[in-house]
Amino acid sequence: MSLDAPGSRVSMMIRLIGLVFLGLGVTLTYFTYLGAGDASIVPQIVPVFYLGSVLLMLVGFVAVIANYK
Repeated sequence: MSLDAPGSRVSMMIRLIGLVFLGLGVTLTYFTYLGAGDASIVPQIVPVFYLGSVLLMLVGFVAVIANYK
């Protein structure tokens, strides 16, 4: 893959955004886990935060492994 082709630049940018989404998902999971342990987060909304973090990680993972042409 060369950096001269416009398609490879788009592919690199989408993969970079996918890595950012993965990082956001992992960070949200980590802070939700810490907040749930300290009881600083209302227990009823903890599953919503976990669902959001799983969705962020899923989208990031798909963006990283996808084959763009």
